[in-house]
Amino acid sequence: MLVFEMFVWIVAIAVIGGVIKSYLDRKNDRGSGSMMDDLKNDLGMSEGDGFYTKKDMARFMDRFEVMEKRIQVLERIATDKGRTLADEINDLK
Repeated sequence: MLVFEMFVWIVAIAVIGGVIKSYLDRKNDRGSGSMMDDLKNDLGMSEGDGFYTKKDMARFMDRFEVMEKRIQVLERIATDKGRTLADEINDLK
């Protein structure tokens, strides 16, 4: 294993551990609530009667699609076996 790859894995594990820890801490501080309610609060939507409108769901889906694209990039970075990612970055310079 190359030193750079080992460094990337150590950083990735530390970041993921930090995210999980902050998620668990946040969940304990807030009490019980559904994921949809958390997302609705994060988007600044008011609490309603529990029904979500098409407009609300469109905002959820937009945010979901952005997160999905970011995850795909992270997966590509994590699973890059060769130098293709480094070559792409150098091409951008």
